[in-house]
Amino acid sequence: MIGLLDILILIFDVIVSIWNAYASGYNIGLLRRTDKGGFNKVASYAGLCLAFAGMVYALIVILSFLAYFFGYIAEDAVDYAVSLDFLIFGVLIIGFGCVIAIQSIIIASERRNAGSILVALFNGFVEILDIASYVSGFKDAVSVATGNKRGDGGALVIIIVAVLIGFFIIFAAFKQGYSKAVSEAGYGSGRTWA
Repeated sequence: MIGLLDILILIFDVIVSIWNAYASGYNIGLLRRTDKGGFNKVASYAGLCLAFAGMVYALIVILSFLAYFFGYIAEDAVDYAVSLDFLIFGVLIIGFGCVIAIQSIIIASERRNAGSILVALFNGFVEILDIASYVSGFKDAVSVATGNKRGDGGALVIIIVAVLIGFFIIFAAFKQGYSKAVSEAGYGSGRTWA
C-alpha cells in the first residue's frame, strides 16, 4: 500500500510546506515595507496557498493510512480519500506551483547567479513532474472517487480534519515568517497581512 519512499516523500512535503508558509509570510512582511505589489505579491500569496495545499495533501494521505492501520476506516475509504485528495489538492498544487515556477524564472533572469538558476530549474522540473503525475493519474482517481457509492463519511472526516490541522500549521508558520520580517524592519506589530 505505502512504502518507505512514499513516507519519505510525505515527510519532505510537510517540511517544504511549512518552509513555504514561513517564507511567504516573510516575503509578505517585506512587501508591506516596500509597498511593492504586482506579481511579487501574487507570487507570495500563491506560495502561501501552495504551502496549504501541499500540507493538506500530505496530511490526508498520512491520516488516511493511520486510520486504516488502526482499523477506523476500510481500504475503500482510503482509496476514496486519496483520490479526492489527488483531484482537488493536486490541481491546486499545480496551479499555485506554476506561479512559483514563473516567479523563480523571473528572479533567475534578474539575478543571473547559480543559486537562482538552480532554484528555477528545480521548480520547473518539479512542476513538469507534478503535471505529468496528475495527467497520468487523473482517470483512475476520477474512477475511484465517482465509483464510491457510499461516499464514505470516514474519508470525509479525515479530509476535514486534515484541512483544519493544515490550516493551523500553515498559519503558525506564516505568522512566524511575517513577524520576523516585521520585527527586522521595525515597523509595527505585524498584525495586518495585506
